[in-house]
Amino acid sequence: MRSGDDESARARCARALRLLSSENPSLVVMTALVLSAAGAFNAVRAWYAPVGAAAAVPARLSVDTQPPGAALLIDGQARGRAPASFSIDPGAHTLVVRGTGVERVVRLTLAAGAEVAQHFDLMSNVSAAEPGRLSIVTEPPGLRVAVDGRPQGVSPLIVDGLTAAEHTVTVASDTGVARRTIAVANGATKEVVFSLPQPTAPIAGWVAVTSPFPVELVEHDEVVGTSGTAKIMLGAGKHDVIVRNEAVGYEEPRKIDIVPGRVAALEVIAPDGLLSVNARPWADVLIDGAPVGQTPLANLSLRVGPHQITFRHPQLGERTEQVVVNAKGVTRVALDLAK
Repeated sequence: MRSGDDESARARCARALRLLSSENPSLVVMTALVLSAAGAFNAVRAWYAPVGAAAAVPARLSVDTQPPGAALLIDGQARGRAPASFSIDPGAHTLVVRGTGVERVVRLTLAAGAEVAQHFDLMSNVSAAEPGRLSIVTEPPGLRVAVDGRPQGVSPLIVDGLTAAEHTVTVASDTGVARRTIAVANGATKEVVFSLPQPTAPIAGWVAVTSPFPVELVEHDEVVGTSGTAKIMLGAGKHDVIVRNEAVGYEEPRKIDIVPGRVAALEVIAPDGLLSVNARPWADVLIDGAPVGQTPLANLSLRVGPHQITFRHPQLGERTEQVVVNAKGVTRVALDLAK
């Protein structure tokens, strides 16, 4: 009831009281008590109304995430994506934050008029994805392969460390080029098979290796053959290879031009290494049957690879040792003939 209505009601009650006072005094007392109770009720209602209005003031909730873009739900209702700010009724609420592969649930109790900010770091829950791989097979094998324009070697081969995206695979032969766009996913290996027309003429040749010690032929960090075989097949064209023997410390880059259907020759000429020889008490020394002097002998220049060293002493007899001279540093041999 509005204040004007209250005043009008009080005036009517006062006139009624004066009229009754002349006729029934006891009724006057009862009426006064009723009027006092009504006045108290109106006073309480006047005080309670602003308190109730203050309790209805909404709270303010701000939500931010790293990375941004996480989906937000309040009390099960979708409320957009972070960062975002909401006007929300005071009281208890449930906030759900959903990122890529991670979900956070927070229960909040908001006071009337409160301003609350929530920040969520979702990066720690997202593990780094493993890169993808391509397994590339061609028919015929031995074709040149490039991924996104970068040469990768000859087929068949596996290309590691690819990002989750589309990649262009190019396979080239003497008869043409095939190109394909392949979608790669993180942590997965995608197999790709190319079939190119085979020419009637040979598209490969061979190389025959002669060396005083065993060697490997390495191309694009892969061993393509060893000197122990009669012939090593390679695709027609120019090849840049590494000829190496890790045991003797030998490594040399070489160029080979392979002609289809023919055999190319590759000869390894061993470099010289250094050899120092000593014996107790002393000895005459022969290397591969040829005398070289009497111990001690220092820094003898000798072909890299295996050799036979013979020690001779007139009283202590003869002793033979096998040694491999290394291309790096000085190879040392010492012998105690008295033992």
